[in-house]
Amino acid sequence: MNALTDQLTSLIDAVPAWAVYVIAMGVVYLETSVIFVGLVAPSEAVLVAAGVVAAIGSANIAILVVGCGLAAMAGDWSGYWVGRGFGPRLGATRMGRKVARRMTRSRSKTPSPSDAIIAVAAARWVGFVRSVIPLVAGARRMPFRRFALASAIGGVSWTATVLLVSFAVGETLGAEMALIVAVCVAGLAVGFLVFRRWRSRRHASTVSP
Repeated sequence: MNALTDQLTSLIDAVPAWAVYVIAMGVVYLETSVIFVGLVAPSEAVLVAAGVVAAIGSANIAILVVGCGLAAMAGDWSGYWVGRGFGPRLGATRMGRKVARRMTRSRSKTPSPSDAIIAVAAARWVGFVRSVIPLVAGARRMPFRRFALASAIGGVSWTATVLLVSFAVGETLGAEMALIVAVCVAGLAVGFLVFRRWRSRRHASTVSP
């Protein structure tokens, strides 16, 4: 175990900080700006890994917190304007119908004016919902100022919490935690893709005559 953690520490030290920033911010941004990325990208796992790497590597946690918070807001806002401009046409596509079915199964709803800020901010903490709520809010012509405020609250609180908690754990447990996180991230990604494949086949067999 010590040999593995020593090798992992050396590997992390060799990774340039800018690469950590680009990967973490890129995944966070793309998750809500490009909808199919949000359907497959385990962004929490990426943020956890980034926080741990910042604890034992060269990446700066403050830059990650600020950058990922801004990336989350930018991704939400991009998704909103995509939904506003192309919502009806996207709804008629295969991807749009797939999103609609998943939203029905998850019972996610377009936020009403009275609870929009709470609904959009809370959606950031729920996997699939956060990837589609900007698109839906834009397609339903939710006022942008209200949406922007809500997405800022949700995006900043979510990224900061995940990064800071994982950074604190990484500082406490060091490279051993990094090794555990790396294994868990790989296992989560593989398991998530396998589960999605299995559920899609099961759903297809259920709806087919």
